[in-house]
Amino acid sequence: MIHGVHHVSYTVSDIDRSLAFYRDGLGFSELNDRNISGDFPKTVTGFSEADMRIIHLRGHGQGLELIQYRKPEGATESPRTCDVGSSHMCFTVDDLDSLIEHLKTHGARFLSDPIAVEGGPNEGNRCVYFIDPDGIPMELTEPVALRKNKG
Repeated sequence: MIHGVHHVSYTVSDIDRSLAFYRDGLGFSELNDRNISGDFPKTVTGFSEADMRIIHLRGHGQGLELIQYRKPEGATESPRTCDVGSSHMCFTVDDLDSLIEHLKTHGARFLSDPIAVEGGPNEGNRCVYFIDPDGIPMELTEPVALRKNKG
């Protein structure tokens, strides 16, 4: 029986840069920073050699794990949102425009201007996709109910 989601994990190319982005830009708190190698990561990942640095963060009710592999060396191109295996995390926000400006100062690149959702369960919400410094896609959504409560 599943009891919940423990964390989401992203493999990154520069863990210090990513830590700054997710901590200072998105407001996550660092819980743990460690280097691992040896039998455990080799067994879990299925690689004949595995050497990595892992940082666990927590924020917004979500666990986040950042991993930088030193061995084996991975591809550096992130999948596009249309590629199989691509994923993204969506953050609910109450001031989309201010957060966009804040995240731009931390290296986020936005794929468009915010746009209103035209149908489905999120109709009327404003949303926007952005990518982190490694090209990992993310989304911000500002529910219509939160906008109504502001003004």
